[in-house]
Amino acid sequence: MMKIKLGMDIRMIRHSGIGVRIQNILKHWQDHPDIELYLFGNPDHLKDNGLVFPSHREFIPYHAGIYSLSEMKGHPRMKEMDVLDIPHFNAPLLYLKKCIVTVHDLIPWVMREFHSSLAKRIYLRLVLGLLFQRAKSIITVSEFTKQDILNEFPNTTLPIKVIYNGIDHELYQPQPEKRILEFRTKYNLPKEYLLTVGIGKGHKNQEFLLGALSHFWKANPNTPPLVLAGSGGKIPDYLQDIYSKWKEKIHILPRIPDEEMPLMYQSALLLVYPSLYEGFGFPVLEASAMGTLVLSSNASVLPEVLGEGAIFFDPRSMDDFHEKLVLALNFSKAQNNDFRKKAMQQSNKFQWNETVSQLQKTILRI
Repeated sequence: MMKIKLGMDIRMIRHSGIGVRIQNILKHWQDHPDIELYLFGNPDHLKDNGLVFPSHREFIPYHAGIYSLSEMKGHPRMKEMDVLDIPHFNAPLLYLKKCIVTVHDLIPWVMREFHSSLAKRIYLRLVLGLLFQRAKSIITVSEFTKQDILNEFPNTTLPIKVIYNGIDHELYQPQPEKRILEFRTKYNLPKEYLLTVGIGKGHKNQEFLLGALSHFWKANPNTPPLVLAGSGGKIPDYLQDIYSKWKEKIHILPRIPDEEMPLMYQSALLLVYPSLYEGFGFPVLEASAMGTLVLSSNASVLPEVLGEGAIFFDPRSMDDFHEKLVLALNFSKAQNNDFRKKAMQQSNKFQWNETVSQLQKTILRI
């Protein structure tokens, strides 16, 4: 059997979400006798010593901008490849028939209230329409996203394979109390706090969360404060009004280094995740791996990835959120331990070695 020349687009290696998947696929890649690996990316993005690459690979400089016209043409050396692994729906249209495309979610298409630009709608209609008709194969990171594609694009005839993301279990391991205390001291955090992650985009539903908590704090002033992470230490303009009224109850974290993320989760009393739509949901599983109780929206993929390891609420109902928050805050030690055990067991189902194994099998079957 001749070796398959596999070209992998890694330009988004520095992005959140997609970048995490790219980094961990490369870190856990197993050299295969039937696959030659070529990495298409910007050399300036690959200089960090923290990145781990397969021992046998060739780097090909690729500078096309994300969502650019040059990206649609692809790189000339893509012509040499047998298969192209594309980590997002912005695939090179010129080489689409060679592409295995990973679709993480359809947020820009489905959540029209947050993505109403006419230019963006035209772009998505063009690219997604071509993608779901002409690509070699589609990978999704959840059953939810697979079903979303079939619902939104019912004429899709391509094979769709679900390959879940993993969790970095070497990093996300419970930490000793001494390190937790040092983390709280470093960032001037209270002993007990609620944590939420990711506040920059409308579908994350943080306006709902802050509004719901402001009502709850008024009625229950001893309720722990909220710590906001994932905003780089800044509050978006649309949340400024609520924040200005509740500064004593809202703490804003700067960007946290990767090695401190486990401490951030483990130190929290609860992770509160009110998202309206996710394709996978790294934060909820990272918190679960640390044994932190997750109070999660019941929307989109979240029940699929969390299983029985979380408490769920309707992310559009303030009453339901308040009811479930009271439930979580009043858990007994035994109930907490039960959920913690279930959450950690659930998070252990998501392993990067399995992600890579499934990806390689998919490539070799084509």
